[in-house]
Amino acid sequence: MSTYTVCPGDTLYRIAKNLAVPLEALRAANGIDSSSKIRPGQLLVIPSPSRAAPPIDRTTLRLPGEKYFRHEFPKDLIVLHFTAGSSAAGAHRAWMSSPGEVATPYLIDPDGTIYETFDPKYWAYHLGVIGDASEDHLHDRRSVAIEIVNIGPLQPDPANPQQLNAWPPADHRTGRATFRTPWCTIEQTVRYVKSPFRGFSHFAAFPSPQIAGVVSLIQHISERFSIPIDLPPPDRRPAFDLSFYHSWKGVASHQNFRSDKTDIGPAFPWDKLKA
Repeated sequence: MSTYTVCPGDTLYRIAKNLAVPLEALRAANGIDSSSKIRPGQLLVIPSPSRAAPPIDRTTLRLPGEKYFRHEFPKDLIVLHFTAGSSAAGAHRAWMSSPGEVATPYLIDPDGTIYETFDPKYWAYHLGVIGDASEDHLHDRRSVAIEIVNIGPLQPDPANPQQLNAWPPADHRTGRATFRTPWCTIEQTVRYVKSPFRGFSHFAAFPSPQIAGVVSLIQHISERFSIPIDLPPPDRRPAFDLSFYHSWKGVASHQNFRSDKTDIGPAFPWDKLKA
């Protein structure tokens, strides 16, 4: 990292623009929040210039202001989710029809298209950590969440064990998810991963264009907020462990904060995030 001495008339925005570094990264590198002012003669640490940002659609699935909290909070965590649905637009519709501020700032479709639903410097509920209210939803506030479009767990069809089904629709009598939507056959091994996890043995695979989108987006978020792309140890990645993840900085997933969740699941290729 290099340094810069503030001159009379400088603003943090102008310095960031002239040096081609993200404003949030410049703030994070120097411990400056949005209400702080810089002064002539002040020495600033300048983070390394960022990679080119990935293409991000910031208009198509934008959420109105009442669907998230317009409060800034320092970010040190990236949390991965899957939608348990088939499209980013479907997840967006669900958030729009639900009460309250429940959403994530990013959605990634199977073809790799990245949608920003709100500026990630703000926050919304996305974890549902039991007892988290005692800390004013700390983990929701400190994290940037990504919803990856993926149907999630699969189950063999009771009448045809060679067919794997996805969970929609719900049983109209019980309201519980039933696995009656055909997904693929056992022979189509590129479409699923077989690995036992939290009561399921098969999970839908993530397409290569989508993984490339996730990698580029995580790099972009990391540079903007100075979040390290640190991955949990392999034995911790599937684990629900609030004591470990309470202070974890880097990348994590929903299953690390909730014992009843299966996202991001065993089909997600963690090691590609370091590519």
